[in-house]
Amino acid sequence: MVRFCRDEASHMQIKVNEQTIEIFAGAKVRDALRKYSRAEWTLVRKNKKKVTDPHGHEVGLDGELNGGEALVIKACTPAEPRS
Repeated sequence: MVRFCRDEASHMQIKVNEQTIEIFAGAKVRDALRKYSRAEWTLVRKNKKKVTDPHGHEVGLDGELNGGEALVIKACTPAEPRS
Protein backbone atom coordinates (compact mmCIF):
# COMPACT_ATOMS: atom_id res chain seq x y z
CA MET A 1 0.00 0.00 0.00
CA VAL A 2 1.33 3.40 -0.98
CA ARG A 3 0.52 6.42 1.17
CA PHE A 4 0.94 9.98 0.06
CA CYS A 5 1.81 12.44 2.78
CA ARG A 6 0.22 15.81 2.42
CA ASP A 7 2.72 18.60 2.85
CA GLU A 8 1.01 21.31 4.89
CA ALA A 9 3.50 23.91 3.62
CA SER A 10 2.13 23.42 0.11
CA HIS A 11 -1.42 24.40 1.13
CA MET A 12 -3.04 27.40 2.75
CA GLN A 13 -6.46 28.49 3.95
CA ILE A 14 -8.37 31.46 2.56
CA LYS A 15 -11.84 32.71 3.49
CA VAL A 16 -14.22 33.53 0.66
CA ASN A 17 -17.56 34.98 1.78
CA GLU A 18 -16.93 33.62 5.30
CA GLN A 19 -16.31 30.08 3.99
CA THR A 20 -12.85 28.64 4.55
CA ILE A 21 -11.28 26.92 1.57
CA GLU A 22 -7.97 25.13 1.32
CA ILE A 23 -5.87 25.89 -1.74
CA PHE A 24 -2.31 25.39 -2.96
CA ALA A 25 0.45 27.72 -1.78
CA GLY A 26 1.12 30.55 -4.21
CA ALA A 27 -2.47 30.63 -5.46
CA LYS A 28 -3.87 33.82 -6.89
CA VAL A 29 -7.25 35.39 -6.17
CA ARG A 30 -8.66 33.84 -9.37
CA ASP A 31 -7.63 30.34 -8.20
CA ALA A 32 -9.42 30.82 -4.88
CA LEU A 33 -12.58 32.01 -6.65
CA ARG A 34 -12.60 29.00 -8.97
CA LYS A 35 -12.20 26.66 -6.01
CA TYR A 36 -14.94 28.46 -4.06
CA SER A 37 -17.57 28.52 -6.83
CA ARG A 38 -17.41 28.22 -10.61
CA ALA A 39 -20.69 30.15 -10.85
CA GLU A 40 -19.34 33.07 -8.79
CA TRP A 41 -16.09 32.99 -10.79
CA THR A 42 -18.09 33.30 -14.02
CA LEU A 43 -20.02 36.31 -12.67
CA VAL A 44 -16.77 38.02 -11.64
CA ARG A 45 -15.28 37.37 -15.08
CA LYS A 46 -18.40 38.86 -16.72
CA ASN A 47 -18.04 41.98 -14.51
CA LYS A 48 -21.36 41.34 -12.79
CA LYS A 49 -19.61 40.86 -9.43
CA LYS A 50 -16.36 42.09 -7.92
CA VAL A 51 -13.93 40.84 -5.29
CA THR A 52 -12.98 42.95 -2.30
CA ASP A 53 -11.13 42.61 0.97
CA PRO A 54 -13.21 42.78 4.17
CA HIS A 55 -12.79 46.59 4.20
CA GLY A 56 -14.39 46.99 0.77
CA HIS A 57 -11.21 47.61 -1.26
CA GLU A 58 -11.33 45.90 -4.62
CA VAL A 59 -8.78 43.11 -5.11
CA GLY A 60 -7.11 42.23 -8.41
CA LEU A 61 -7.69 38.74 -9.77
CA ASP A 62 -3.96 38.26 -10.34
CA GLY A 63 -3.14 39.13 -6.73
CA GLU A 64 -1.09 36.47 -4.97
CA LEU A 65 -2.42 35.05 -1.73
CA ASN A 66 -0.26 34.15 1.27
CA GLY A 67 -2.78 32.38 3.47
CA GLY A 68 -5.20 33.76 6.02
CA GLU A 69 -6.68 36.40 3.73
CA ALA A 70 -10.41 37.00 3.50
CA LEU A 71 -12.16 37.78 0.23
CA VAL A 72 -15.69 39.02 -0.30
CA ILE A 73 -17.63 38.64 -3.55
CA LYS A 74 -20.12 41.48 -4.09
CA ALA A 75 -22.52 42.44 -6.85
CA CYS A 76 -21.47 45.44 -8.92
CA THR A 77 -23.91 48.32 -8.81
CA PRO A 78 -24.94 49.94 -12.13
CA ALA A 79 -23.11 53.14 -11.12
CA GLU A 80 -19.78 51.27 -10.88
CA PRO A 81 -17.98 51.20 -14.21
CA ARG A 82 -15.86 48.08 -14.47
CA SER A 83 -12.72 47.87 -16.55
